[in-house]
Amino acid sequence: MKKSNYTLHLLLMAVMALYSITGTAQEPLTQQQKWEQKVRAYEKQDSLNPPGKHIILFTGSSTIENWKTLQQDIPGKNVLNRGISGTKTSDLLHYANRVIRPYHADQIFLYEGDNDIGFKLSPDSILLRFKQLFSYIRQVNAGAEIIFITIKPSPRRLKDSVAIQQTNLLIKDFLQTEKNTGYADVYTAMLTPGKQLVPAYYREDGLHLTAEGYKIWTDVIKPFIK
Repeated sequence: MKKSNYTLHLLLMAVMALYSITGTAQEPLTQQQKWEQKVRAYEKQDSLNPPGKHIILFTGSSTIENWKTLQQDIPGKNVLNRGISGTKTSDLLHYANRVIRPYHADQIFLYEGDNDIGFKLSPDSILLRFKQLFSYIRQVNAGAEIIFITIKPSPRRLKDSVAIQQTNLLIKDFLQTEKNTGYADVYTAMLTPGKQLVPAYYREDGLHLTAEGYKIWTDVIKPFIK
């Protein structure tokens, strides 16, 4: 074998050996692995800096996790963000033992249903999943006030607006039969008087919120804070 070919052969063997060691680690993380990483990061934060008492907990999908100014927007309160991007209602229930139960929160603001709609789940099935999540919270924290933040309107979900409104109303009707609950209607607040979307409230992806969008959320949610 010529020297140049031999050198190339050795280099190829080294690359293959390296890939055999690290190849698995280089593969993209699954959604579940990303969620597990996020939850473990929250648990590490809690171990290093326990959140204390009289917590006002915000949890749900990416619109919660991305609310980076939450503590600034609701000052003077022990506000805790435990959002997990990409979750559906059933996924939050799966992690509820780790992102809801430990905090014994006085108030729990829930934002789920957006991704359920994205996965084409029906309003009735989303309501069922919400009831399961609600029941779990009542079991582990009977005294908490549970406030549902309505599924927001967005350009990405424009074709699903009927299903979103139906889901919101089903959950509203359910909450009216339960004590110590709230219904934070961001859906209506984010539309113009003519029921039109406001582009300034959304990032380029047509789903996630800008600072202007979060200002609307803050205005809706602040009256519920105790």
